[in-house]
Amino acid sequence: MAAYALVTENFKFASLFFKSKDVMIFNGMIALGTVASQTAYNVFAFDCPCSPSRNYYYGLAAIGVPALAFFVVGILLNKRTWDLVSEFRLRKFRKMSAAAGSAVLGSILGRAVVAPLTWTVLSMLQGHAYTCALSEFTESRTVEGFPSDQDKEIMAKFPCKESLPEDLQGFWGEIDRRLKYESQEETLTVGLIPGLIVD
Repeated sequence: MAAYALVTENFKFASLFFKSKDVMIFNGMIALGTVASQTAYNVFAFDCPCSPSRNYYYGLAAIGVPALAFFVVGILLNKRTWDLVSEFRLRKFRKMSAAAGSAVLGSILGRAVVAPLTWTVLSMLQGHAYTCALSEFTESRTVEGFPSDQDKEIMAKFPCKESLPEDLQGFWGEIDRRLKYESQEETLTVGLIPGLIVD
């Protein structure tokens, strides 16, 4: 009897271990797919307008809209979402306890958040969208030797080096580095480090 109990316990432990490994592998594949999507987007689609006020909205949209889309798709493609919907339609959750419902909902949200979190973190670490969004708000007086009479329109052109006046192109590297540093600092300060979420 003791041997049977030991084998049963070991079997339960092994099944839980491999189940969590499958989930981690699946979440890792989702994260890798998101990395590939982010890289392709930056190479082929991201094109800062370099215009006051447009930059800000374009940069924010480049970070937030794909992340939101990934989140919604992650929820819709999860089989447990439709199990929960069926449970509600058939029984109005009468046979499901609050704890069980919370566990299923947590599992759905945990799986759905992997891709958006990866997208957001990568966007902030690479800094292209952040640089586009906030270039016009850069304080020119904090850059050594920068002409003090420059307005937002000129600062908004910094993500597009080729559109800058020749006398300001020498400042492009400094401002680009500064904005990318701010973007990465924000990411690390907030603690947006994507983990592999286990069911």
